[in-house]
Amino acid sequence: MSVVPTDTAPGAAQPPAASAPYDERVLAAGTTLRFVLLLALLAAAGSSMIPRTVWHLLASSEKADMAAACSLAAGIDPSVSMNTSFVQSGHQPAALAECTARFAQDFTGVVLGVGTSALAAALAVYWLIPVWRTRRTKVVPLDVIDVHGGLRPLLDELVTLTGLDRTPRFVVDPASRTTGAIAFGRPRRPVIRLDGGLVATADTERARFRAVVLHELAHLHNKDTGITYATVALWRVFLVLVLLPWAAVGTDILFFRGTADIRGLFAPFNTHAQVLGGLLVLAVYLSRLEIVRHREIYADLMAARWGASAEPWEGGAAQQRSEGGWRELFVRFAGLWHTHPSPALRRASLTDPKALFALTALPLLLAGLAADILVWHLGAVPDELLWLKALLVAGLVVGIGGVALWRAVLYALLAGRPVPSGWSVGLWLGLGVVVGELTGPRAAMNQWLPAHPEALLILVAALVLVMTWTGQNAEWWLRTWRGRSPGPVMLAGLAVPVLAYASVLYWWWFLGEVLTDGWPFTTAGVLASYNLPGLPPPDIGPLWHVVAVVGFLPGTLARAGSLWWAQVLLWVLPLLALIVASRSGGGSGGERPRWLTRTLPGSIASESESGAPPYGPGRLLAAGLAGGVVCSAGLAVALARLRTADLGAMGATGPLRLAHIMGPVLVICAATALTAAVVAALTDSGWLTAGLVSAGITALLGVGATYAIMRADAGAGPGTVSWSLSRDVHLPYAVGLGTLVAGLAAFVGRGAGLFWRWLVRRWLVSGRRAGSRPAARLAPVEERSLRPVWRRAVRVAAIGAVVAGVGATALSVDVSESRGHSSRPAARMLDRSAPAPSEAVSRLQHQAWAAAGGLERIQALQAAERGYSAAFTAGGRSTTDAGFLKVMDRMKTTCGEMDRAARRAKTYFSVPGAAGQRMWARVLARHRAMVGTCRSLATRPSATTAKAAGTARRNAVDSVDAMLYWLAEKGAIRPKSS
Repeated sequence: MSVVPTDTAPGAAQPPAASAPYDERVLAAGTTLRFVLLLALLAAAGSSMIPRTVWHLLASSEKADMAAACSLAAGIDPSVSMNTSFVQSGHQPAALAECTARFAQDFTGVVLGVGTSALAAALAVYWLIPVWRTRRTKVVPLDVIDVHGGLRPLLDELVTLTGLDRTPRFVVDPASRTTGAIAFGRPRRPVIRLDGGLVATADTERARFRAVVLHELAHLHNKDTGITYATVALWRVFLVLVLLPWAAVGTDILFFRGTADIRGLFAPFNTHAQVLGGLLVLAVYLSRLEIVRHREIYADLMAARWGASAEPWEGGAAQQRSEGGWRELFVRFAGLWHTHPSPALRRASLTDPKALFALTALPLLLAGLAADILVWHLGAVPDELLWLKALLVAGLVVGIGGVALWRAVLYALLAGRPVPSGWSVGLWLGLGVVVGELTGPRAAMNQWLPAHPEALLILVAALVLVMTWTGQNAEWWLRTWRGRSPGPVMLAGLAVPVLAYASVLYWWWFLGEVLTDGWPFTTAGVLASYNLPGLPPPDIGPLWHVVAVVGFLPGTLARAGSLWWAQVLLWVLPLLALIVASRSGGGSGGERPRWLTRTLPGSIASESESGAPPYGPGRLLAAGLAGGVVCSAGLAVALARLRTADLGAMGATGPLRLAHIMGPVLVICAATALTAAVVAALTDSGWLTAGLVSAGITALLGVGATYAIMRADAGAGPGTVSWSLSRDVHLPYAVGLGTLVAGLAAFVGRGAGLFWRWLVRRWLVSGRRAGSRPAARLAPVEERSLRPVWRRAVRVAAIGAVVAGVGATALSVDVSESRGHSSRPAARMLDRSAPAPSEAVSRLQHQAWAAAGGLERIQALQAAERGYSAAFTAGGRSTTDAGFLKVMDRMKTTCGEMDRAARRAKTYFSVPGAAGQRMWARVLARHRAMVGTCRSLATRPSATTAKAAGTARRNAVDSVDAMLYWLAEKGAIRPKSS
């Protein structure tokens, strides 16, 4: 795997390296989760790239062109925004599906074969890497070099010291003059290769020899070789068998395939796809190197813990001098491409492993970027599994950032340093997501940039919110937890933000991402999507505009699969921390946590290392209760106004029902926002978690008050109408939307509180400078010690709030699922208007309309016309009754053929453009009329029916000739040769 620094002067045995004061293994490292992200990204990218490559290489170009022409023939303009294109694709879905199915080319078997071959190749590479490493350097067994048997006992001693399950096989590279080593091999057959120079100096530099071997044994102990070489194998196969062919195909599509007009039309999308492929390479490569560098430090610390000498690391660190200015920046940039950390960092980490607990921007940005690329390659996941896709992506993004944040908070508490806020973690993760969205084709589609990229700030804000919550929740639980390991509470503390962010992702993919094109919905469409009678109302005023906007915001998808119920855990879990702290007594005088004893053996816990949060649940319960009182008063006023409102005069109960849903939701959200803002402004430690706890209690009381008031009104007029519908909607909206609103309000309150304190400090300083008497300092607010009976009452009330919140949420989820509530479809809300296409696009659309089946259907009508004309002429020339009857039978057959041709033409696309569609409608109408006169003539032959049939036939022929002339004039078909 690696070697320790080797450039040191020979010397006698050195004392063991000083062990780090903190055990870096107290929490999960997070590197495995980042490896999982890379493996998932490579697997998803392969499953997405292979079908495109196979299709491009094997598909018939004629059928491929026709399949592309189907979209143009349907009136879809590839140069317009994503929302407009979505609306255009829904105008003629049946005809579009029939056309694409006609020219579809299925290569599923080939794709599966190529994918299986790539996977088999990855397994083969993984299996052969140890063999290749062994044969490339022509290594020999240790016993061949160690003829006197002096090294074997030492190596066995070191293996026993490390406690490995399997003794590695030691080999020597006699041609190598360096003094390093490397661990490789499969998990069941580990191998350590010793350089010839290391073996030669084993007797004179025994301390170095022990340190190098212990470092490699640490890699085996940490199981670094298995997952590292699995990633390497998959990456190499992906690069050669998947990425390079895909890039070649993309280059062909971008620069060579098709006409210049077609290439230019789809240039933005194809360019975005190629750029995203390049970013994938960058993200995977840099992330893998950064993970490997971290694992090197873990191996160093493990080796030092086993008694390795610090001498190898000291020599390398001594040679590295600190440079300033541009040279230092260049050194740092070059270090990103190395598999080993700098010697100075490795030496410093032996005494203080802060590098393993630090929050660095680049890994977080790469994690966000990789996750967004993963989203693009998971685009084929069906809507039924959208929740699973959201959980996977959120688990990787929030898991990676959350583990790093928990470790940083733990290190800050142990070292007595300021606890990181967490918002910077969310900001860097969000920046990676935004980079992926702007450079890839997901947000912009066939545009160079989305029309409104500022909509992506929603994802950034969500990540900042959940990561700030993660940091503060981590601090509360680390101060409170008394178990042997903080791992269980970290797992719970990560599951909650994962679920919360997954609910935002679900909303974003289901509804929200259309905002990158601007606000695409109409108020009437949003109101109609509720499927209530009387909506939209004839008069849409400001109130209905507000209702339409609120009904679209995050957290308003009320079905269980949208994960709205996860938001309640954002205030339940911190409240549980306060309950646990109140039970254990908290404070520095309480029992020392067992996990702290393992992390800092033999030390004394300080106030910063342990102890309860600076306040108990009583203060937050009181704030939530006060907010609940304000919310209840507002609900009483709002529902009273609704009872007197003349909403029922609109002729239907829909407006009244929707008002009874959204009125309380607006009041509850306002009350939770006010509560969270006030609590955050008055709180220093854990201001976001404290604000959400108080806001959650306020929302719970508000929902209860709504139920009580509306139940009391049940049976008295219009209140009966709304009760059955709204009882399972208030809680989802109040929890899902209200929690997010409260979180944003907490940030506003925190900013206002800091600004107010700054003004107060400035006023106090200016007062002292003016020679006024010293101003009295504000004493810190301390929570009074409650009597035992009141302490138990507060604890019971807090537990009751947790049970009520979780129970009500579970009941609401069960009711919503049992009633089969489905989310409102976005297609019904979108603005159906679309801009006129450009002249070039219009010409391509007309050409596609004719080529994809329009001309074929016109020719089918002409063929039926010719058969009908021949039968009509034969009937006029018939001289016998038998001959005439035979002609009439032929006429009936011709009428049937004409009817089938007319029906088939009717199912085809309407012509892009109003003028062309009017002509096509005339063709269809006249041929339907001709079918009717044909059948009348065949069943009731007479001079009158014959005259009508002849007139209808001439009209139909004239309409077809006019249509063909118009298509030729538009350049859709070649004109007839004279």
